[in-house]
Amino acid sequence: MTVEIACKEAVFHFNKHHLVDPTTPMWTIKTGGKTLYVEHVTSNMAWSTKETPDNTATKGSLKFKNALLTIDDENCAMFSELTSADLARLRAMKRNYARILITSRFAEIASWLKDNAVKHSTIKNIQGSCGSRFAMCDIKRQEDLVMMALVFQGSYRVLQPNETYFRAYDDPELLRQLENDELDDRDDDEDDDED
Repeated sequence: MTVEIACKEAVFHFNKHHLVDPTTPMWTIKTGGKTLYVEHVTSNMAWSTKETPDNTATKGSLKFKNALLTIDDENCAMFSELTSADLARLRAMKRNYARILITSRFAEIASWLKDNAVKHSTIKNIQGSCGSRFAMCDIKRQEDLVMMALVFQGSYRVLQPNETYFRAYDDPELLRQLENDELDDRDDDEDDDED
């Protein structure tokens, strides 16, 4: 399972215990009061050094500010720029909101949300490929999602954080690419190259 953490500040350094026990991950990352141990670290953003000459254990680290830390299934870490879209998406996940993709009965669902005082985020409409359309929003209380399932079964689905539509809700550029069918075109071009 991939882990994502929004970091106001993060530092990483070599884990000296790796020299004693090679099964211990080689790198130590510290952020927000947490210590994480990873096998590999990459970055596509600027960093600075942090010198700590008085520290008996670690004399220096690399420091990142306002970073998105992603740790994959192989325990490899990646630092990238933290965008406002990333921050909004991570906050929604932390709050346990259910991000839904509405596939039919749009007006009826919007009316039901309003009439039943269901707390939700802005409903965003998306034009999909081949004339299809969808709508997305976050349902903020799980009990409302249960009621929705009883009333609107088959008219929506809950998105997962690894899905493109889930990320697109908070990322206007990604949403634009989906609406213009640019992501599908790139995939088609790659298929053409294989022939």
